[in-house]
Amino acid sequence: MSLLLNSQAGEDKMEKKSYRISFVGYGNLAYRLSLALKYSGMEIEYIFGKDLQEASKLAYILNKPENSHSSYQIETTVAQNLATLAGSDIVILAVSDRSIAEVAAALSYLKEFKSSTPTILHCSGASEASLLYDFENNGVLYPLMTLSKTKPVDFSVVPFFLEYSNEKVKRELTDICYFLKSEYKFTDSQERIKLHLAAVYVSNFVNYLTGLAFDLAKPNQMFLMSLAIETIRKAFLYQHPSLVQTGPAKRGDIETLEKHLKLLQEYPEHKAVYEILSGFISQNRKLL
Repeated sequence: MSLLLNSQAGEDKMEKKSYRISFVGYGNLAYRLSLALKYSGMEIEYIFGKDLQEASKLAYILNKPENSHSSYQIETTVAQNLATLAGSDIVILAVSDRSIAEVAAALSYLKEFKSSTPTILHCSGASEASLLYDFENNGVLYPLMTLSKTKPVDFSVVPFFLEYSNEKVKRELTDICYFLKSEYKFTDSQERIKLHLAAVYVSNFVNYLTGLAFDLAKPNQMFLMSLAIETIRKAFLYQHPSLVQTGPAKRGDIETLEKHLKLLQEYPEHKAVYEILSGFISQNRKLL
């Protein structure tokens, strides 16, 4: 059974509300999330970024006839300054972790944001909600998914981890998840950063190891795909992935380990990784 609350099947049956949403940022996250929100029926009012040309590229995509169901135009969607965003219902800071505090501070100094009370959200897994405490309405909308401009994402399979400052923001966050047909869970900043760390292991580290595998397998690297998919699928079917660990280190097959290390003599980076991981797998075998 899912540990997440399904945003469509929750106990609250009130009509969900659409919002006027603006983005600070135009990278992978802003690109995918803004398009998904627009497809779902939300209004993407403004895109702001230091590079107006890059912001215009995202505005162009958002306002293509097949993506647009509103009267917004490219030139009006690109915000010339941060103050313009104060009229939106929600402002999403889709920027790097190191930029969240800087952008939040810039917004808090503007008189437009002092007289208006839009909800300010960031989307980071590793940054605390407290970075936005200058704003009465603040929260976190963290999608646990790797995102890129080149590959579309079905947000109905993307879990969101949410944090909110008050009931108004809670309602807005759940409405967003409802429109995206996404599951969600409310967490605090400590639980969220642990999830972010875990995501680095199953995404960034796995991708790095897959790159090493490509180097060794080419030109036959595509034949690894079925194995990679089955490995991840099987790992999540049992109580812990260690229960389905296989391979020479798990078996204590010293002869095969030595053969592999001999092949890796010309690949010092690969050899170092192989030795470290095989060592830990071997230790784990002895403990079980």
